[in-house]
Amino acid sequence: MARELYNWDQLESYAGYAFYLLKEKYPELNIKTDTYLSELRPLQTRYGKEGMIGLANRCIKKEK
Repeated sequence: MARELYNWDQLESYAGYAFYLLKEKYPELNIKTDTYLSELRPLQTRYGKEGMIGLANRCIKKEK
């Protein structure tokens, strides 16, 4: 399967909607979607693409 590329606006939209769906499924998540997105937005300039991929993979492995 080919890897699709997304721009930042698309990524933010997918992430915001995924978070909204998580809140629907788990109402105990007491965080507003806008608050979540305000944490997401600085990551665009704080980390490079490869650095962010590595960081995300480490966080996922840590939870297992």
